[in-house]
Formats: sequence, C-alpha cells, structure tokens
Amino acid sequence: MTRFYFKTLLIIWVSFIFYACNDRKKEPKIEKLSEANRAYNKKEFEIKEKKIAQYFEHLHKQTGFNGAVWISKDEHKLYAAAFGFNDIKHQKEPLNISSVFQLASVSKQFTAAAILHLMEQGKLKLSDSIQKFYPNFPYQGINLKMLLLHRGGLGNYTYFSEKYCDRKTPISNQDVVQMMIKNKPPIYFFPDRRFDYSNTGYVLLTAIIEKVTAEKFDVYMRKEIFKPLGMNHTYVYDINKPAAFNYSPGHDKNLKTTQKSYLDGAHGDKGVYSSVEDLAIWDRVLYSNIFLKKSSIDSLSKPGNHHLTGPFNYGYGWRTYTLPDGSNINYHGGWWNGYKTFFFRDLKNHHAIILLSNREHSGFRDLDGLVDIIYDRKPDPSRKYSVYMHHAPGY
Repeated sequence: MTRFYFKTLLIIWVSFIFYACNDRKKEPKIEKLSEANRAYNKKEFEIKEKKIAQYFEHLHKQTGFNGAVWISKDEHKLYAAAFGFNDIKHQKEPLNISSVFQLASVSKQFTAAAILHLMEQGKLKLSDSIQKFYPNFPYQGINLKMLLLHRGGLGNYTYFSEKYCDRKTPISNQDVVQMMIKNKPPIYFFPDRRFDYSNTGYVLLTAIIEKVTAEKFDVYMRKEIFKPLGMNHTYVYDINKPAAFNYSPGHDKNLKTTQKSYLDGAHGDKGVYSSVEDLAIWDRVLYSNIFLKKSSIDSLSKPGNHHLTGPFNYGYGWRTYTLPDGSNINYHGGWWNGYKTFFFRDLKNHHAIILLSNREHSGFRDLDGLVDIIYDRKPDPSRKYSVYMHHAPGY
C-alpha cells in the first residue's frame, strides 16, 4: 500500500470516527436506558392493574380526582391513566398521560439534580458559600449543601417579597437575591442549626445555577437535562412567555381557573411542568448512571439531616422515609396555585406512584388503599395516617 493510499484511508477513518462520535453525542441519553432487568409476572400485573383501575375510578367519582396517574412496579408500568379535563368546570379537552401539570414542590428534585450535575462537572462544590457567587450577600456561613437540606435558616421569600415589591410585577430568582442583599429580611435561625423547609433556599440554588451557567434556568434545564433524557413534555415555566408550551391550567376549590402569581417568575422551589409519562422516565433515569453518578444519586435519596430522629428525613430535593429494614423511600408532595402533586419511589423494590392534578382539591390525601393493592397489604382501618402521604401535599 502506497503512502498516499494509507494517508487517504487514515483521513477517512479519522473523519468517520469524528462524525460518528459527534452523532453519538446528539443521541438522546434516554436511548441508552435499557429495559428494566427485574422480575415481571404478567398475570400478577393484570390482576393488580384491574384493582388499581377500580380504585381510581372510585376516587374520581367520589372525590372528584382530576388528573393523571402512573404507577410502576419493579420499574415496569403497572397502571397509567388520566381522569377529568383540562377545563374542569366546562369539561373541555379530556386529560391524558401526556398532559402537562405544574409540579409545585416536586420541582425541587430537579433543582438538586442540576446542582449535583454541575458539581460533577467541577463547576461548583457543595461546600461553596453563597458569597462565592454573590459577594454582597448579607448572610454568612451558608453553603450549598445547607440550602439543599433546608438548613440555611433564611426567611421565606414568598412572605418578605410582599413587603419589598408591588406584587404585580413578576419577580425572578435574581430579583429575590437582590431583594435580600438590599433589604436584609430577618432570618429564622442561624445556619445549620436545624431543618426548616425552605423555598427560599431552592430559589437561591436556582439563581446560582443561572450564575454558573450564564443561562436562564428554563433554557439550561431544557437543553442539558430534559431534552437529552427524552423528557419531551417537561419545561420550566417562563412567566414572560406564557404560551411557550401547552399545559393544563390549575383550578381552585370552586373549579375556577387560577390566575398566575407574580411569584411564578421565581423557580427552583416550583416552576417545573411535566407529565406522568415524563416523570416515569425520570424515575428510571435515577436507577441508572446515564445522567448522574451513583454517588450523586445516593446523595439525592439518603437522609441528610442526621440530627432528626425517627424515620422521616430529607435528602437533596426529596423527603425520605426509612423502613425498619434500613431501606429508604423517597417522596415529595406539592401544592401551588391550583395544582397538587405527589411522587413516591420505593428504592428497594423499584416501585413508583406518580400523581399530578390540576385541581386544588385533589382527592388523593389518603393513598393507603392504593398501597394495599401494590404491596398485597391487608387493609387496616386503625391506621391514623398514611406514611406515604406524610407532609404531603405540601408546597
């Protein structure tokens, strides 16, 4: 083989590898997600599916549940359905499993995941102080980990913003930061003293994500997380572009469509819109390493407030419940402006319950009957409350 032919072939081979690699980078990461390698009993699923269908048909008729549901067992879809309408009062446009709802506080897990993703890229550390990103921030001694675990002690922006703005102009995450720098609203307690559920902490985390990436949160999340993972019906709401995507409007207790709030301009604590179908993808992603490393996924799901006693705790963006055998359940409820949501993950058995409703009176406060079916558990009327709905739905 002459040197000319060898050189030509080498150029062709290198070009092939280059373009092949580029094409591979363009492929959605979800394509790498293999089928669930877990037990699957078709007959058992058919029996449970029928019982669950009856459960939700009853829930819809008796309590007015209006929304979508997805239940998986061993990572396999067990049941998925939608009940009711986009416009509840006028019963227009039936919902389906691709219908998009505001996730409310269920959004927090995505904020936490984005922070860990940037950490893995070396763009930030959980030990970084807020002053690293905002040197004039007036509250010292708070790092990103404390914000993730709700240990920052900062006041609630949904309250103090009423004092410092006109409540007509939408506020952004950066507006909240500047509001705190300028006005120094009182803190609830000194940093890292205790756990106190904080929407402000997650708004700050999102502001830091925007600072580090030099992109708006909605653009970054769509480009770097949702689209690559094949979550094609998941978005961050931009109050300045209300028609950017289609979603089911929220409804109040009188079934009237809720109006947008000036607080809808702030994200991270809320603001992600998604479908049960997409959240089922996300559930599977969190059992893989196609987006985050195992160590990062573990930190999302493990109890992080070690001073708390009892089974209830909080990880990064997820509430946690530790079972007697030491295994963990992750869950989170959400409520905001006409929406109620719930996401439950059994990490040991790989079961999931996803409920999204565009009605303030959601009708799924107690899920013990559903859990009885999934786990072949005998009904117990003496239960005082459902551990699967503890703290939920709660913004």
